[in-house]
Formats: sequence, structure tokens, C-alpha cells
Amino acid sequence: MKRKDGMGPFTLNYTHTEEYRIESGFHADIAEREEDAFGFALKDGVRVSIDDGDQRRTAKVLNGELFLIPAGCRCIVQSMAKHESRVLMIRFRKELLPDPAGGPDSEHRAHYDTLKLIVFRMPQVRNWVQDFASDAVSVDQALYYQLQSNLYAMASAMMSTIQNPKEPEEDLLEYVEQTRRYMQEQYHNPMDMEEIAALSGASASRFYQAFRSYTGLSPHKYMTKVRLDASLSLLAGSPPPIIEVAHSIGYADEYYFSRLFKKHMGMTPTEFAAAAQKKVVTLCRVFNGDLAAFGMTPTMSLKAAWTELLEQGLMEIASAQPNLILTGPVSDDIYDALAAIAPTVILHWKSYSWKERISEIGQLMGMSPVVERWLANYEMKVENARFHVRRRLGDEPLLLVSTRNHRYRVWGMKCLKMKDVFYDDLQIAPPAKVQDIIILETENLDEVAELECENVLFFVDEEESETYCRQLEAKWRKLNRSRERHLCLFVRYEEHLQYNASMHESLVEQTVRQLIELS
Repeated sequence: MKRKDGMGPFTLNYTHTEEYRIESGFHADIAEREEDAFGFALKDGVRVSIDDGDQRRTAKVLNGELFLIPAGCRCIVQSMAKHESRVLMIRFRKELLPDPAGGPDSEHRAHYDTLKLIVFRMPQVRNWVQDFASDAVSVDQALYYQLQSNLYAMASAMMSTIQNPKEPEEDLLEYVEQTRRYMQEQYHNPMDMEEIAALSGASASRFYQAFRSYTGLSPHKYMTKVRLDASLSLLAGSPPPIIEVAHSIGYADEYYFSRLFKKHMGMTPTEFAAAAQKKVVTLCRVFNGDLAAFGMTPTMSLKAAWTELLEQGLMEIASAQPNLILTGPVSDDIYDALAAIAPTVILHWKSYSWKERISEIGQLMGMSPVVERWLANYEMKVENARFHVRRRLGDEPLLLVSTRNHRYRVWGMKCLKMKDVFYDDLQIAPPAKVQDIIILETENLDEVAELECENVLFFVDEEESETYCRQLEAKWRKLNRSRERHLCLFVRYEEHLQYNASMHESLVEQTVRQLIELS
């Protein structure tokens, strides 16, 4: 059988990596080489042109994207940023494998023999950059084989892009997600939103609309939120001078930063830093996610089982010299022992809403305005999420199932933890058969399927592979063929599904992304 369109396969052999640093307004003119190369935009977007002497092709390549430079092609890379751009060229040689069908080699042209500038994305490349740029390849054979493996993975991702081209809307949403991640990683650098919008390939208004639909905020407001959130953790630690905090989060003018902080947080950076200096010990780790919402981490955090070695635990707590101890329900004797060390507050966290709890913690910390701002932002995200729930689910119910070690846990309407966010905040319709359930534990997915709900959201550990998720989805849909037309969503979590502010924010954000990406 002839290979379709005369495409490959090739053997690929990594040779070396070059790095180009290109000043704003300048370009790098890279002469044709005998090797092919995967280019990678390491910092900011660039404009790339390839020329084989007869044709020229040009495309915008965004930060984090890969592009192919075929052997024998001249390449011009132009910086599109207001500061230095960086591009890696990962060089390799290819050799066409013999055709099992016995056809002449002339029929086996590479898929890029007809000049085309192929641009594609592969998020894990960022984790490989340091290894590719290393000079240790010539002496480290294990590293060489690892780079060979990475090289083939890039070729596979490129072929997937060629064979399954994205629709314009899907490509825009992917760009929005990439922009969101870029803002979170590079918030300390200047950002030109008009330039970012222009690089989307869509009109500026369409990009802004897509970004707001995806995050619930405009790009400018999202950037402000990311920067101010970062300032909280800086101010809550051993706070540097305000000017250093301002500069480290991307504001050149500390007075502007202070006015912006006061406007959004309801208190000045100095007032917040003073309040955040309190040493807090948490004796129930669910509270850690509440403190994280306003940039704080506890001085010490003990697991619930700390009372099993009570005397040792009390000594550790006393050694932390706390200003405040937060604990779940404890006996009167333990409370008295804790109160002798520092002011102690018992939070009956299972019996009332996490929103009430975080407000109570905010009052204890003297940070009520900051907590009110966080809750207001959360409500905006929730309102945006409801729009996507109504658009994608309507009145159809959604089943909530967490999975770990091949066991399944169905969350019912009588479980406050999940009812709060999904059935109350997001206003998702609950399946009829979970109305009277708190939690249903089972090792059999068939029992979950018997709850007669077509749409499902699986909570999976962040360490689980995509392969595991796809296999679980296939198994779920196989149990009822009508589910082929319904939603199967996956939301990831760290360690435990905690009932706190940070976890609920993550659940809302991930659910929105899933609903958008599967639309």
C-alpha cells in the first residue's frame, strides 16, 4: 500500500540547538542549512518568514509556539515585542525510510516539500527547553536519547496539526488560554494588550469578547487581578519596601500601585502588610485554602491527627509563637491548652458555608475589605460560569463523581461541599437519584451509571494521565450509547477536594474551560 500523499515516515537525528536573541524592531537572517529545524518562540511573539528561493511564506508565531524550517530554506525571524525576543532552533537531520511497497523514492516527498510554514503548539516543550539548550548532550548519552524522544514527540504533534487542522474559533480559544497562562507567568513584565489582541489572528473586539467569555474579566482587569494577587503574597511575607513590590509585579510607579491597591483592596499596602504579619497556626488544613485566597500561608499547619501525640503537638504549636490559632472542633481540655498558648478560634467548618468562614477569618485577621474583594471577584466568575452552564447544559442534570485508585465517589445533594459550588453557585440541575445522597462509594462504575444521568463530571487527581481520562470516558460512554451525545468533563485537583475558597475558585475556573473547549 502506498503511503498517503507520499508522507514519510522519516528517521530523525538531533544535531544541536541554537539560540537567537533579537532586539525590538530588528530581525535575525538565518541562512539555509542542511538540517531541518523546529523553531520555538521562547519569549514573546515573532514574525517568521521562510524562503526556498522560489516561494516565501510568512506567519506570526506566538510565545510558546513551534514552527518548522525545512532544510535548504532561508529563515527571517523578526521581533514583534517592545523588548528582546528569544527563539530556539532545534536542528535535526531526517532520512526517508524505505517504502515497504517498493515505490520509487521520488514518490516519497516530505509533507513540507511544498513550501508551507507550519505552526503548532505543544505545552510540554517549555519543560524541555533547558535540556535542548544544554551543552551536555555530547557527553551525556542518556540526555541525547531523551532529546531524540522529545524530537519525535514534536514531529508527532506537528503531524497531528496538519492532519487535524483547528477551526478558527477553536484556535482563538486556545490562544486565549495561552494568553491567560502567559499573564500568570509573566505578570511582572510590561504587556501591550493591543499587540496581544493583534497576534490572536482575530479582530481586537473578537479577542476581547472571547477572553471575557473565557475568564469572566477583560484582559486589562484580569492582568490587574493577577498582579494584585501576586502583591498580596509578597506583602504577607517579610515585606520588602512598597517600591520593590510595585516593580516586581510590573508597575514602575509605586504611587500608582498604592492607589490601585487601595482602590481594589480597601486598605493600603502598608496596612495590609501589618495585618498579614500575624503568625497563624492552622490545626485543620481546610483553612489553608482560605488563607491562600488573600495571599497568606500559615506559620504552621498540623493534620487533624495531631491530637494523637497531644503533648508533642502542643510543644510544636507553642514553639511557633502564634498570634492566632484556628482549629476545628476540639474538646474543652484541648481548647484550654491551646488558648493558653495564643488566642484560639474554633471553626465548625462542616456546619456552615465556606463563604461565611472566610469572612469570619478575614475579620479575625483585620482584612475584611480584602476578603470582600475576593468574594466579589468569585461572584463575577460564578456569573460568567452560569452563562456557560445554561448555554451548554440548559436544564440537563450533571452527575459529580470523583475517582481515585479505581474507586468512585458520587457526591449527592446532601453533601455541602459540592452542593455549594455546583448545584447552588453554578445552578446546575442535580440528578433525581442524588437528591437524598450525601456520598455514595463504589468500586463499580456500573453502579454509578445506574443513577441514570447522561452527563458526568469526573474529579481526577492532577497526577493522572490523559490516557487514564480517555479510557474512563470510553468506559462511561460504553455503559450507555446515548451518552455519546452528552458531556463527559474532567476537573483536576491536588491531594484532596477541600471545602475552602481556593478549591472552589479552581473548580469554577476549570468547569468553565471544560464547557467552552467541548462546545
